[in-house]
Amino acid sequence: MTIDSDQDEYIDSLVEIALLFYMCWYYNHVCLRPHHAPHRQRLYSGNAWVQHILAHEEDCYATFQMRKDQFLSLHQVLVDRYGLRSTNNVTSEECLAIFLYIVSGPHSNRSAAITFGHSKSTISLKFRHALRRIYNLGVDIIKPRDPTFSEPHPKVTRGAYFPWFENCIGALDGTHIRLQVSGERNMTFIGRHMVPTFNVLAVVDLDCRFIFVCSGRPGSMHDYSVLQHALVQYHNHFPYPPQDKFYLVDSAYGNTPGFLAPYRNARYHLQHFQHGHSPETMEELFNYRHAQLRCSVAYLRAVEKQSIPNYGLGTSNRIIVACMALHNFIKDNGGDSGGDWTKTSICAGNNDESIAPDLPDLMEDAGNNADQ
Repeated sequence: MTIDSDQDEYIDSLVEIALLFYMCWYYNHVCLRPHHAPHRQRLYSGNAWVQHILAHEEDCYATFQMRKDQFLSLHQVLVDRYGLRSTNNVTSEECLAIFLYIVSGPHSNRSAAITFGHSKSTISLKFRHALRRIYNLGVDIIKPRDPTFSEPHPKVTRGAYFPWFENCIGALDGTHIRLQVSGERNMTFIGRHMVPTFNVLAVVDLDCRFIFVCSGRPGSMHDYSVLQHALVQYHNHFPYPPQDKFYLVDSAYGNTPGFLAPYRNARYHLQHFQHGHSPETMEELFNYRHAQLRCSVAYLRAVEKQSIPNYGLGTSNRIIVACMALHNFIKDNGGDSGGDWTKTSICAGNNDESIAPDLPDLMEDAGNNADQ
């Protein structure tokens, strides 16, 4: 009887230990673990959504900021020359669409994950895969068509800009892009707006194509210092103006050989000449024509500023180059017939008289009265 009772007590103790172990496991793995929401059930795949957007021209332009034929041409170039590839669950077309969707908004990775039906890690991976390919495309197409600028552009060989801007080959300007940095580097990137930014210097020709970009200098640097840095650091890539040719710049850069700035202490910006406030002096008329030609790069600068999602400095620099590469690719493949911003940039720099016809011909008077 003693042996049997000891065995019963031993078995009861094992049962109690097992029950206690089960209760602890249940509490840790069921009670303490948050209840996850059920996975979203999608009625279509991400690739099916892309094909649906491409099937409607207006939806394609509104979503990807380009026409269907331009999207397909860009996709083919990236696949054939730059290594854009498909994987088991994401096609190359969908990979390109993910990048365009995020940048054109800009949209967050979470928004793209909901739209395309993938995890945020997959969206991030495919975004960077497409970014590297489009960045490499930018290295090849962000440059002048004619590095010697041998022929004057038709825009400045007649009309209101001739002969004063006959030797103009483009415009140069800079802008600031918001950046998230922490620690000691934060003070280096804080500029005049008291927020951390980095500089972007862009050069465009008279066809509104980007031909040079320098990005990444701290926002505390002055525009002139950024230009000098680009001339020294990238002297093998900067499209220097030939002798007697020049770029249009604002007053922050000053008048130096190859760079023409407006007159100081005279009205310059186009809004100063609106509502009947026509130029009254030779300097103001010169500044008005100068601003007309140069405002194309100023408008594109605003477009670039709105096209940068929230990333680190290195990724942001690549996104800027990629956006400019996309702009040049669209310009080289049929232009941008559906958007207002390209139409505005072209109209702002046209050859037609856009001020009142009764204005005095101050340029002609100055040319007749000026000595050699």
